[in-house]
Amino acid sequence: MGGGTPRAAVGTFGAFQGAREAAGLGQAGRMPPHALRRRDRRELSLRRLAASGVPAPPTRRPRGPTVHAPVEMGGDTLALAAAPAPAAVSALSAVSRVVREHLAMQAQDLPGALWSVGVRTGTTRAEVLAAWAARAVTRTWPMRGTLHLVESRDLAWTCALLATRSLPASRARCAQLGLGDDDVARARRLVVAALEPHGPRGLRRSALHDALAAGGIDPAGQRGVVVVARLCMEGLLCQGLPEGAEPTFVLLDAWAPDPWRPGREEAMATVAERYVRSHGPVTERDLAGWTGQTLAFTREAVALASDRLTTQTHAGAPYLVHVDAPEPERAPAVLLLPGFDEYLLGYKDRSAMLTPVEEALVVPGGNGVFLSTVVVGGVVVGTWGRRETPSRVVVTVRPWRTLSGATVRGVERVARDYGRFLDREVEVVVTPGADDGPGG
Repeated sequence: MGGGTPRAAVGTFGAFQGAREAAGLGQAGRMPPHALRRRDRRELSLRRLAASGVPAPPTRRPRGPTVHAPVEMGGDTLALAAAPAPAAVSALSAVSRVVREHLAMQAQDLPGALWSVGVRTGTTRAEVLAAWAARAVTRTWPMRGTLHLVESRDLAWTCALLATRSLPASRARCAQLGLGDDDVARARRLVVAALEPHGPRGLRRSALHDALAAGGIDPAGQRGVVVVARLCMEGLLCQGLPEGAEPTFVLLDAWAPDPWRPGREEAMATVAERYVRSHGPVTERDLAGWTGQTLAFTREAVALASDRLTTQTHAGAPYLVHVDAPEPERAPAVLLLPGFDEYLLGYKDRSAMLTPVEEALVVPGGNGVFLSTVVVGGVVVGTWGRRETPSRVVVTVRPWRTLSGATVRGVERVARDYGRFLDREVEVVVTPGADDGPGG
């Protein structure tokens, strides 16, 4: 939505509620006890891919030369756009748009988060980092106590609206580490005093920890990490561009001095609209799980955005979609997505994209760490990994079943796209599939 007050909730929300109850979802909003058929899985997954903007259509991909300046990240010297050449401006705009359209993109694995943006924009890793350096986007904990990429102008209101649900757990963790409310208040003062002289450049995490130690707050044993993350959830700080492998932190007011400031109802409507637009078709429980909010909050947000939302029925159940939802491509696109990409992490129910058996292969041990996935026609068909050197990247694809020749060629093509994203030569290794792999 991004501006203006949403119109009163009419029509669509009431229709959705009626359809939900007719489908047997009841007041709890639970899915009915039936499995998605193959046709329903394909339709849902293709529509979700189209909403999420993967792969990036050619019209979205920046063109032309880019002006660069070097920056180090994780031991690599990367080229960041340093002047407003047309391609640099186009790339920055593309990155901002995709992050804004998603509202937030999961980013605890930073290399994967950068590729999540790159695969939707056709930009390079250096161009995504350039948008971050230009303060168009940032990385912080806006909801669920999890790191996300967020457009900088959206950060203050998203933290104020959504991060509050994570603060009780953060307070409890601080208490476990011996940090009471008085300690956190002192840490807040120390951090502000340390960061104010540095403006939007900020300080490395280690320098912030030194400032805490000098002020009597011992940062050892995760204490510094936890208290700084809490200050980010409160909307005081955000992450600046990393220096090497180390994150930096900046006062949010210095990083984003001109934030968007919607009222609560407009903010709630914006959350519902942007999530549904970038993830739909979705259920209420998908939205509640993604934001970490209650179903009551979710239903109010959907009602407030009802002039921009409608419903579709899949497998007899109603799903929320945006009124401007794009029609999906019917060609079976081949994708290499990072492990924490929104295409999987953005849903409470992932059965459209993979079966429970396959999900166990993507999250081995059920430890919450998602492997990178190979997606064909919207459905996950295997996993992949990478090994990067200064000059090349080896992409190893592990399909669950034998891939067709056309699919292997598609894998090789998107692996080359990934190599261009990294500015590396690419070598592709496709391991033999197991024809008796997980059932679909």
